Amino acid sequence: MVLGIKQTKSKTQAMINVAEANNLWDLTITKHKGIDRALIWLTYAKDPDLRVIIQQAINKSKKQVKSLENELNKFSILGPKQSRVKMNVSANSELLLDQDIGGYLLLAIQEEIELLFRAFRTSTTNDAIRALFVKFLTEAISDLDNTVKYLKLKGWVESSPLYPNIPNETTEQINAAETFHLWDHLTFRYDNIYQTQFWYELAKDSDLKLLLQKGLQDNLKKQAKKLEDELVKFGIPIPKRPPDAIPTPPRQSITDDYIFRSLFSGIIGAAWLHALALKQCTTNDRIRQIFKDLLVQEINILNKMILYGKTKGFFEVVPQFSPTL
Repeated sequence: MVLGIKQTKSKTQAMINVAEANNLWDLTITKHKGIDRALIWLTYAKDPDLRVIIQQAINKSKKQVKSLENELNKFSILGPKQSRVKMNVSANSELLLDQDIGGYLLLAIQEEIELLFRAFRTSTTNDAIRALFVKFLTEAISDLDNTVKYLKLKGWVESSPLYPNIPNETTEQINAAETFHLWDHLTFRYDNIYQTQFWYELAKDSDLKLLLQKGLQDNLKKQAKKLEDELVKFGIPIPKRPPDAIPTPPRQSITDDYIFRSLFSGIIGAAWLHALALKQCTTNDRIRQIFKDLLVQEINILNKMILYGKTKGFFEVVPQFSPTL
């Protein structure tokens, strides 16, 4: 859905809720520990390209830590202990192989995406802090994609079994995980289409009805068509589509704010599905790109939905964080 809402500064920008305070602190300590871990990897890594990738990751983490610590200082939050300046390791140089380090690096990025997504979706009070998390999250998504490509180039990626029922005219391959995620996403989108049509009939607020209509036409149906094409291409059985006609239920049975929050939770669920698919799509780069695009699109939609929900007063107010000065 397309929401024409611009982010504006207000007095709430100077406020921070308890989730945002925890997110800032949690991400800062995670980044510091990640830097320590990367310094160990750098000590053992031999492949020149791998060393460059690790050093770039360390440099990026240090910049992000600086941004996070600036926010901690702004809101008088005591930060965690810092990472080490340098790591000196005297041990068997064969203890960690480059292939192992590459796998650990990929796992670290996957975990970071989950942590950043949680921080992003729970940061509903301070728009500037949420924007910072969006920036970190989109960077991590790109890092994951690039890391998978690098590991594949080195022959260090182990994928799940290939899907055996691909039509003869299809030259691409997909693995079992990619097959499931394509099918699962289409099934989920069919449910989303049916639910959105139902909500549209129930909604009273004209802006909310427009939001539901645009989401249905501009995103859900287009994404379903794209997924249908992929299932046909790879010979994957297509699930049944939802009914197109929805009887109008009694409008007093549901409120607009409940519809909005249910919709918001559904989009969060969709984003999680995209993230899980992105993690497991290691055979077909084009399919991984589809889920990457879906995830980034969902993040942008969620960000606009938060702004819209705050404008309408559809969100419950999260307890505020008031530091003791």
